[in-house]
Amino acid sequence: MLGHIDGQPEMWRAIAHHPLNSLFSSQCWTEAVARTFGFKVSVSMKGIQNDGQADGAILFCQLSDLKGERIVCGPFSDYCDPLTSDVETWRELVAPLISLGFPITLRCLSNQLPAKDERFVKVSEAAWHGVDLGRPELEIWGGFLGAARQNIRKAQRSGVKVRASHELHDLHVFYEMHCHVRKSKYRLLPQPFAFFENLHASFAENDNLTVLIAEVEGSPVAATVFLECGGTLYYKFNASLERGLCPNDLLVWEGIRIGQRRGLKLLDFGASDLDQPGLLRFKRKFATVERTIFRLRFEPEGYLDRRASAVNKTLSSLTHWLTDPSVPDPITQAAGADLYGVFC
Repeated sequence: MLGHIDGQPEMWRAIAHHPLNSLFSSQCWTEAVARTFGFKVSVSMKGIQNDGQADGAILFCQLSDLKGERIVCGPFSDYCDPLTSDVETWRELVAPLISLGFPITLRCLSNQLPAKDERFVKVSEAAWHGVDLGRPELEIWGGFLGAARQNIRKAQRSGVKVRASHELHDLHVFYEMHCHVRKSKYRLLPQPFAFFENLHASFAENDNLTVLIAEVEGSPVAATVFLECGGTLYYKFNASLERGLCPNDLLVWEGIRIGQRRGLKLLDFGASDLDQPGLLRFKRKFATVERTIFRLRFEPEGYLDRRASAVNKTLSSLTHWLTDPSVPDPITQAAGADLYGVFC
């Protein structure tokens, strides 16, 4: 079965029951992305069992813009595994996507079947880290590397206070820091604030979106956005203006404690590029498991579309100039709102 998933609650329920389901194939996340960037979400699905679970499914978006035609499974997601553990089902599900005749991109963490498919080429890798929350708090604390415990104590001694919020206005506090860091440190355009508004609308009703804000004497110095889905707490976005007082270590610790109080089993640290050694070191201080996310690509035989490489070069140049320190922040943010969807 191949079709759009909008207005199909039985399909979303079937996907939610699949053991490979994650935040990034959830209805809340997927619809927030789609609303923000105007994407149409489609699904290739095989049957629904008596217990409501899908036999298999692949969520994807068929995009057509300045970069040409392409299929992206889980746009703007750390990973989005095809929901099947059976080779024959995988080939049956992916066949309709291949028949569309466009390049296909997907990122896999738990499902190794696409990586073993000779039609898909590994483009890149990223690291994934997780923290087992199903342990006593003292055991979790003792499992951190010494540097993590030292940094948490330093933040506490230095007067860093952490407060939790589910409110949209505090998400805006995070966003201002987020935009500043992306522009000044990484020279990247920020996501539109509409994306965070849509995440709030999707997750905040059941307190499944939490903003932890680290403050010094009432002024915010760092913040992390956590999302809860399927018994897992996702460390999704972080920004900090002050690193000397180690507020980010304290934010992780307080997030872990919140996850434990809510009875969650895992903290998902998400994807980390392998060329970011500082980020890798930071997450490894806490993590109990490290795995690999594979970015895979299928390209039809003889396919040639030069638009993508030309547009990517132009986008890189535009990003460079629009994130220059002389450009006012509102201009940079407006550019992100207009252009971000094309980066997918």
